[in-house]
Amino acid sequence: MIKYEKKYTDKSFDIDKCRESALSGYASAQYQIGQCYEEGIDVERNLAKAFKLYWLASDNCRPAKERLDKDSYQGQLVKWLKKAVNGKLLAGVDLAEAMCMLGCCYQHGWGVDCDLASAVEWWQQAADMGDAYANDRLGYCYSHGQGGLPKDAVQAFLHYLKAAEGGYFKDYFSVGLCYKDGDGVERDDEKAFGWFKKAAEHDNPMAWVELGNCYATGSGMALDCGKAVVWYRKAVDLGGNAFPDALRGLGNCYAAGHGVEQDWNKAVELYSRAARADDPESQYLLARCYAEGHGVKQDMEEAVRLYKKAATNINENKRYYGHPEAMRSLGDCYANGIGVRKNAKQAAAWYAKAAEQENEE
Repeated sequence: MIKYEKKYTDKSFDIDKCRESALSGYASAQYQIGQCYEEGIDVERNLAKAFKLYWLASDNCRPAKERLDKDSYQGQLVKWLKKAVNGKLLAGVDLAEAMCMLGCCYQHGWGVDCDLASAVEWWQQAADMGDAYANDRLGYCYSHGQGGLPKDAVQAFLHYLKAAEGGYFKDYFSVGLCYKDGDGVERDDEKAFGWFKKAAEHDNPMAWVELGNCYATGSGMALDCGKAVVWYRKAVDLGGNAFPDALRGLGNCYAAGHGVEQDWNKAVELYSRAARADDPESQYLLARCYAEGHGVKQDMEEAVRLYKKAATNINENKRYYGHPEAMRSLGDCYANGIGVRKNAKQAAAWYAKAAEQENEE
């Protein structure tokens, strides 16, 4: 990242150096260039470009966020965008970008009433002209069936792909997921790996986790546990407990001695962190550690507690509907009176839930 600290009001301000800094992702420079576009200083006035730069800077630059949040600015933006689009003041890429921004205004209620259907109409026009972000927004709406569009995995994939091929790098990961899951396109592990790799090169932590999974399982490329450990650890070091899949994946490497020296104590530590982040698979694996005495003192009561936590872990957004292996393990505990009072009725109930869950999956 190139840092450029001078303000656009300084006599020694160099817009080319500031633009280079902004392109490298430096928020302060993005804000300064945004002000240049808003006021027409050394560039032609373009509120769509100003808005985009403020938006890019807003997570790390408070003045940019405050600028976006002002009702007066939002109203001024919408008026300028409509005038520019309807009055044919813009053409080509600039026109597509303005249409896309109008869609965002309708999406968020910036200067207009929230109206996702209107947003979709503007995004469609921008997408037809090749705007990458507009394609991303259409992909999202098709994926969730929003804005008057049907839920359509194929259309969602096609728009994500257009966005990614148009340089919207956040959709590198979306395309990779589609190929990995066969969502809207035929499953292709090699293509999934390729897109995850591109996303990882653009510092997407979720792609780091997926690359770890690919290397750990040999999905889409040759199995390489050493590289799996590197990618898992990169995500763990960045996000603490924010990436339970990485914690669990790294824990599995330590448990099996794959890519690292076997260390059950380290595995338990990682499983515990992921379990606290409400990851059902980690709750189950940690229960197994307590049941078998791996890395901790054997404790069947604690194992039962964790089995129950995994078995009853339901999260619609994350598609968790209870862990079937944990349900079956609970059935074994109740059937044999291990860690809990023997209860044949409870055992049968958990076995039945496990079977039902596996059938649904």
